Amino acid sequence: MSPEPAPAQNKTVVYLLGVIVVLLVALVAIFFVTRGTTPDTTAVAPDATAPETTATAMPGIKPSTGADFDPATGTKVPAGTTPDAYVKLYYQSILDKKWDAAFKMQPAASQVGGSVQDFQSTQTGYGMTAFKVVTSSSQGDTATVEVEQDLGANGTWGALWTFVKYKSDWVVKSRQVQMK
Repeated sequence: MSPEPAPAQNKTVVYLLGVIVVLLVALVAIFFVTRGTTPDTTAVAPDATAPETTATAMPGIKPSTGADFDPATGTKVPAGTTPDAYVKLYYQSILDKKWDAAFKMQPAASQVGGSVQDFQSTQTGYGMTAFKVVTSSSQGDTATVEVEQDLGANGTWGALWTFVKYKSDWVVKSRQVQMK
């Protein structure tokens, strides 16, 4: 027959096992809490009406919806290009890392005070992997294009582009970016 361990030895083993379990639980919790953490760069729009989206101001992408808009100085869409095709080219330029081209395609208000380097840094940080046009419509002298961007670990973001006719050409009026 084997001798029974002393009661003090049993308590020590139980305490050690308890400490190991607590440490493992703490490590798992830390892993899950820090794994999906991203910087919070969202700011709630002053009169946000849609609870499922939040307007954002992202570094390297300046807002264009609050600025005064002058179509004479707005970003012009090349002749023969539809707003839908223009927006697709903008996002494809980002995927192709054509930073200078994409930066210049933004609304004029978004470019003011910004740089291609800031734009590149922001776009690289957000890590867009894909995009799709959700809706595209044109009524009279106004066109809108709604896009969804897959930013991988940073989630799905949306953007609503607005264009206006100026003389005979389309001009980019605004791009409202939203986290979905």
